[in-house]
Amino acid sequence: MGDFEFTKRVLFIGVPDMAFVGIDTLTYAGVNIVGVIGPKKTHNMYQTFKNFVKSRSLNFIEYDSIKDDSLIETIKLLNIDIAVVNSFNDKIPKKFIDAIPNGIINVHPSLLPYYRGGNPYSRVIMNGENKTGVTLHFMSEEFDTGDIIAQEVCEVDPKETMGTIFNKTNAIGASMLVKVLMYFEKHGNLPRTKQPDGEFITAPNVKDEEMVINYNVPAEQTERLIRALNPYFSAMTFFKNTPIKIYKASVDKVKGIEKFSNGEICKIEQDKIYIKTADGCLIPQIMQYGGYFTGDCTDLIHFIKAKVGEKFTNGYT
Repeated sequence: MGDFEFTKRVLFIGVPDMAFVGIDTLTYAGVNIVGVIGPKKTHNMYQTFKNFVKSRSLNFIEYDSIKDDSLIETIKLLNIDIAVVNSFNDKIPKKFIDAIPNGIINVHPSLLPYYRGGNPYSRVIMNGENKTGVTLHFMSEEFDTGDIIAQEVCEVDPKETMGTIFNKTNAIGASMLVKVLMYFEKHGNLPRTKQPDGEFITAPNVKDEEMVINYNVPAEQTERLIRALNPYFSAMTFFKNTPIKIYKASVDKVKGIEKFSNGEICKIEQDKIYIKTADGCLIPQIMQYGGYFTGDCTDLIHFIKAKVGEKFTNGYT
């Protein structure tokens, strides 16, 4: 951003991992961050994030609850102009929002009003979308419903994973924040467009039961699920009463497998296992087999002695 001078006082609110990129991008651009609110003290990344903030010579704000009046008084003493949020676990109360003179900018990794919720990364892949994006919007009392400030579209690549789309949208969102804060610095306000009313596709967090592979759906759908959970979660299946986490798979439209039931191994090659589904075969490529190994189908064939006709299931039998 060159010689651009930021003077507006910014409060940063966020939790790892999204917040790491956000803080560094804003700091390198010269944004005047006067305080950082991170995860609760009970969060497993609390100390790591605190150390990170301190290493950037930023003011780390301790608190017990985001609802505490003492925290709001601390914020007011900092004479903040505007706040930004890069992922946060707790709902920010109205009294906190009202304490920020020019509002709170939230970074949401989807094209609102589509995919409101906690995990747009996985949901757009699971649903087979070919595009997504990032929305910067004003925070309101209800999640992801506030007025839109700016949006940017990006592609969902054919082999996109949760991890790659997280990295992609995180970088886009941080860059957008710098541009929006530059606009705010110049004009003292921000554009805002009300989100339309209606029913839209949502992005709730993925439930544990959704992570278990169902062989009664098409193989392409399962392959998307596997990518949509990699690397922060993992798609789960069972073979010989042992849980398997599958991190990567491919799909093949094998013919002549009608005699096999869904979930059965219908074909084995030197380094491939074909599992029948409702449409096509799923071929695991990278997996973790219980506590035995992390590897490919070669290990499953030679060490576990997988055979045609044996079945993958969705639980212990």
